[in-house]
Amino acid sequence: MHPPPRPAGRRRATAALTALLSFSLAACGGGNDTPAPPTQDTTAPRQDVPPVTKPAPPKMAAQPPSPSSLLYLIYQKDGDGALSYEVDDGAVATWWYGHSFDLAGRHWYTGFAYNTPEIYGPADDNAVPAPGTKVNITAVTLFKDSAGSEKEWTIDGAYPTIGEFGAYERGGEIDKTRKVESQATADGRMVLAVPVTFFANGIVSASYEVFLFDSADLQLEANADRKRWTYIGNIASGEDNEADCGQEPGDRACYETRGTLSFGPAGADGLPAIRIAMRGTGADTAAANGITEYRYDAGRKQYIASP
Repeated sequence: MHPPPRPAGRRRATAALTALLSFSLAACGGGNDTPAPPTQDTTAPRQDVPPVTKPAPPKMAAQPPSPSSLLYLIYQKDGDGALSYEVDDGAVATWWYGHSFDLAGRHWYTGFAYNTPEIYGPADDNAVPAPGTKVNITAVTLFKDSAGSEKEWTIDGAYPTIGEFGAYERGGEIDKTRKVESQATADGRMVLAVPVTFFANGIVSASYEVFLFDSADLQLEANADRKRWTYIGNIASGEDNEADCGQEPGDRACYETRGTLSFGPAGADGLPAIRIAMRGTGADTAAANGITEYRYDAGRKQYIASP
């Protein structure tokens, strides 16, 4: 006996279900005939975008030794990082100023310091610094090929004395409101003017401490009497008596003067003239406004105001 035939509607439903299943597998990539699209690795760099590169940090010029290290080179006594400390025979050494510059094909750096007079006995130890007591100026100079060179600095020399300046056993304070000025000469020298202020008796005095640098080869016999650095004087450039003046009867009238330094043509000695253009306010400054020119006096080894 043969089984009864299946209804035609059931055969059509089975065929439809088979077709739907085949379509679903194809859509999901489950079939073997249609491969799945490749997946993108999000961690790999995109080929259509150039890679981002970080710029290399700029090279920094090798810095000169620290002020405390330069003080040691000058005085040969370790201050354990201090910038003012006692050295031989009770004298106190103090860091003053560091200056870098280019001259005669080299990059130079000079550290300036000063020391108070030596002390001999209790009388000197207890003495009050007098207005006319100056301090001894010292220096150490280093050089290298250029400011950007990574080579180590070479010590040119340490100088135990290049002159005297200041008062009350101290040097002037570096005035950061004014620029340090310098002028090179045709024969390889340089005039350096460092702005300072000094407070005493209620008055702030402004001035420039002036130095002469010589880049000549001092090892040559012909240059045996030349010095690397020489202090060549102080040039006044203003006063301010704000701390000792007022508007009350009997008070001192307030005034303020301030000068600007510039260089002029060189004289017979090859060093430039120095001009101070003064401006002032207050009752005592009627004659202070104007320009004073200073010329180098080779005999006195300092700048003198022209008549």
